[in-house]
Amino acid sequence: MAATTDAVSAHDVGVAAGAPQTLPEETRQLILRTAKEKGTAPKGDALTSLQFSNGYGPELIWQAEKTGDICTGSDRVVARGCVPLAEIAKRPTPGVGTFISASLFENDWSVILMANGESVDHLSCQGRDFPVRKGYSVPVDGVAHTVYTAVIPRELQGEYKVTVQRDGQQAEERLELNMDGVGSPVQC
Repeated sequence: MAATTDAVSAHDVGVAAGAPQTLPEETRQLILRTAKEKGTAPKGDALTSLQFSNGYGPELIWQAEKTGDICTGSDRVVARGCVPLAEIAKRPTPGVGTFISASLFENDWSVILMANGESVDHLSCQGRDFPVRKGYSVPVDGVAHTVYTAVIPRELQGEYKVTVQRDGQQAEERLELNMDGVGSPVQC
């Protein structure tokens, strides 16, 4: 299955348009080498850079040539992990959920989301909007599964409102973002 993305070759990741955050060449090569050793090398060495609005990152995302899995890595977590396409296909459609995990950076959570069969406009909680950045999309069984990045404050965890576009109409989803897993979640 082909990914629809603004993928660039591994040698060009740091120079993609609108990509202010870059990884050193040594780190990109380490991520590629580790992926090859694990059998999850990207198709044609194509990696996409996921950018975050708080300066965290970038995270690299790719589709594994042998398995089709969607994988991520960064300078902090060289091989964060892969999600098999079969698991992605099982996600609720339409729907929005987290993808792989989140990273704590400067007291904010850098979150990777995946929308299935819809597109995300923004997150909100307690009257505050949190922009999302589209980063990568892969079709599975005729449904677009699109990865977005978002940054939320550590102290504002709980059920977020997610404004989405579904079949040309605006809709609202609910998404539990409680990465710390403690305390009373905030209802947005």
